[in-house]
Amino acid sequence: MKKEISGKEISRRDFVKGTAAGALGMAAASIFGGTAIALAEESGTYKPGTYSATAQGIGTVTVTMTFDAESITDVQVDVSEETPNIGGIYGEDLAKMILEAQGSEIDTISGATTTTSAASKAAAACIAQAKGETVEISANQASEDYEVPAELTKEEVEGSACELGAITPDEVKEFDVVVVGAGAAGVPAAGFAAEAGAKVALLQKEASVVSQGNCGSAIIKSRSTEAGVMKWVHHTNGLDDWRADPKLLKAYADHSEEALMWYLNRAGLTKETEYGDGSKVDSNENCSELLNNGKGLFAYMSTSQDLTGVWSDRMDSYYYGDDHCYFMAPWIGPKPQNVGNVLQEVLNNVSAKCSNLEVFYSTPAVQLVKDGDKVTGVIAKDSDGKYIQFNAAKGVILATGDYMNNDAMVARWCPDVADFDKKQYHKTGDGHVMALSAGAKMEPLGHTKMMHDFDSGQMYEEPFLYLNMDGERFTNEYTGFVYMGNVLKFQRGYNGANVDANHPDGSKGWYCTIYDSDYVNWPQDEFVSRMVPPEGMQKYIPGAVEKPEGVFENLIDSYCCDTLEELAEKLDIPADALKASVDRYNELCEAKDDVDFGKPAKYMHPIKTAPFWGVRKHIRVSSIDSGVMTNENGQALNKDGEVIDGLYCVGNLGGPFYGGNDYPFHQTGLSLGRCYTFGMLAGKHAAAK
Repeated sequence: MKKEISGKEISRRDFVKGTAAGALGMAAASIFGGTAIALAEESGTYKPGTYSATAQGIGTVTVTMTFDAESITDVQVDVSEETPNIGGIYGEDLAKMILEAQGSEIDTISGATTTTSAASKAAAACIAQAKGETVEISANQASEDYEVPAELTKEEVEGSACELGAITPDEVKEFDVVVVGAGAAGVPAAGFAAEAGAKVALLQKEASVVSQGNCGSAIIKSRSTEAGVMKWVHHTNGLDDWRADPKLLKAYADHSEEALMWYLNRAGLTKETEYGDGSKVDSNENCSELLNNGKGLFAYMSTSQDLTGVWSDRMDSYYYGDDHCYFMAPWIGPKPQNVGNVLQEVLNNVSAKCSNLEVFYSTPAVQLVKDGDKVTGVIAKDSDGKYIQFNAAKGVILATGDYMNNDAMVARWCPDVADFDKKQYHKTGDGHVMALSAGAKMEPLGHTKMMHDFDSGQMYEEPFLYLNMDGERFTNEYTGFVYMGNVLKFQRGYNGANVDANHPDGSKGWYCTIYDSDYVNWPQDEFVSRMVPPEGMQKYIPGAVEKPEGVFENLIDSYCCDTLEELAEKLDIPADALKASVDRYNELCEAKDDVDFGKPAKYMHPIKTAPFWGVRKHIRVSSIDSGVMTNENGQALNKDGEVIDGLYCVGNLGGPFYGGNDYPFHQTGLSLGRCYTFGMLAGKHAAAK
């Protein structure tokens, strides 16, 4: 995969070899390690000209500097590969800091440590070039010659952070368990293994813990019947199109309560003695009171539920009868804080008590180490480009997340999401590539995707009028939001806010929900039960509330207007098309007969009463939830279904827990709950070996 950097195409392989974006651009040895390069004092005479160099941040950071004989006259910092809304927003700030400092020593920008460090290193390399110093490249780098592993293509490998050629490490460290990835599966894996007494290394590609979402859930067995739990397994597998391994579903049902309670306890959200059987922290009424760590993290709502009688959504139903399966689902934050903030607190607290747990940030794993068929360790690359081999006497646990940002993998394994924007960044399938290179077997097509939008407005699947970006009605609005991504594949793309870097000219997934101020008087049922009053939606209108709390400000996209024409302008929809669609819809509402799309008559409400409401929805990819074949301990399996000794794959890298085309939405928080649970199971199993 190639990206445009400062006018010259360079691949990840070129970067590994030290090629910079510029005629004289070469990376300083401090970036790659292994070569001593003494930079002269930065106050000397420069050779006038423009020089470029790159350094490893979250992605590649490129610095281009112009010099006259005695000073730095211009600085450009390209941070386009850094995390959007974090390091990716500080290019101009970093350039200004370097120019004002007239050197590479600059203050660290809070929250963008890795990006700042990379810019500083690249600036130092530019200065070295301008002084006429020789910049040597370390000979210690991955060989370009390697055999592409089975089930992978070279494009997929190059789209990841992996380096599969021969590497001689600069340093070797010894551990019992090595966990790769500090997220919803990796933090529990490392924490449980460390608390069991294993010497643990946790390697993280990013500069901090990273996860998304706000709700992780667990089945509370003390409030469930045995048959009810097994009916949940059966029900879930049905929603998975019968492609899940029931043993994995049963493992989640049996162990998720322990995993969730550990997570809450280690985050300081409840005391271990308070929950015992889970009875004190799973009530929708008192959840927010009990789950509060006093540091700004708390449960702001709960969607816990007792599955009993008849469960149904808009497409399916399932009969639990007199049995019960109770799941606890606290939503912790509040936004814009998410599970990543909570997991960082968990990791900090566990690390403070467990000296046998060592965390290595900004250190992506690039290659597994094997002894015959056994996985014995990982080679990773630190922020200075030094290769470190982490030996793992008991096992390597890969918890690297999905592959949504690896274009080649998406095109082959989950093409449905190729034209949609992504909610995450740097999820390049690193664990998938490493596991498959060790002989693991990928889940068969098609892979499960999760796509939704909870952030542009308060309500997300009420059966209002839905219009595409041409102002045309395009679907039966009784369709659940879980499936809207499938419907929108057939609608044109749109270039709105928050467009993924891979879709600068627009993306799929945009539509508008239209309704009038009479919506608060609609009859409510199980599918129309959360009609938020107008005053509750103010913080979702851009600019209506100063410093709105509990939202991602850059995602809100709701509007309230006195006329349909004004609403159309706000939503960027042709006014004549919107008006024609509303007129036609009102005709159908009056007739109580939707001959155009077949929506149930009881949900047909005309749009006549001002002010008028519109929400521009943006369906993006939350996660791709399929990975390599594993057993109920999280151990990776080969093509014959045999355990690969020493290798575990958990979270969205593990499976087959789902298997259907779409993520099942019968239990809020199942995705994160699954990650916590299988991280725990793998950590325990590896530590006990």
